[in-house]
Amino acid sequence: MKGSPRHRILEIAKKRFYQQGYYHTGINQLIRESGTAKASFYDHFPSKRDLGIRVIQAYGADVLIWFRQILRESHTPDDFIAELSQAVTIQMHEDASYYQGCPIAIFSCQFPVGEQPFSDEFKSIVFRWESLFAMYIARWQSNGSLEETADPMELARDLINIYEGALINWRISLNEIYVKRMLAQMKQILELKK
Repeated sequence: MKGSPRHRILEIAKKRFYQQGYYHTGINQLIRESGTAKASFYDHFPSKRDLGIRVIQAYGADVLIWFRQILRESHTPDDFIAELSQAVTIQMHEDASYYQGCPIAIFSCQFPVGEQPFSDEFKSIVFRWESLFAMYIARWQSNGSLEETADPMELARDLINIYEGALINWRISLNEIYVKRMLAQMKQILELKK
């Protein structure tokens, strides 16, 4: 793996925390797999907790970029559902897919509710998602694709709620009906607001 020691450690930690979990991944494993010295690890990340925060931030950036790409391609709510359907299908079925389910939801479930400093990071990420979705919903309203009286933030939260619930249930059951229902429910919500 190329890159600075910090980059290598962070990339290995993102992968291992996602695949093995935060508590089942040791610092020595991360040092070994990233090919860095122990002193170098601690120069960049004074503790596993500090590394955990950086991993949460990296997951948040990854998902925000992913959502932004889908939304940029979506000029209407119907476009959004089609783009999301394609992106989620790729995420679920490609062996090379980094994430199979939302890394924020999966990682957040590893900690007690409200545990600091992780809880504040998770809340900040969700706020950014809500703001991004609300901005695109407002655009759909302004171009006539969506009823203007609907509250963009309320709709954003509904869409995120349906998305997260469907992916968690798919991961638990491996039943793709949850993803199909997600798309149908999103379509129903967005059509009701026309």
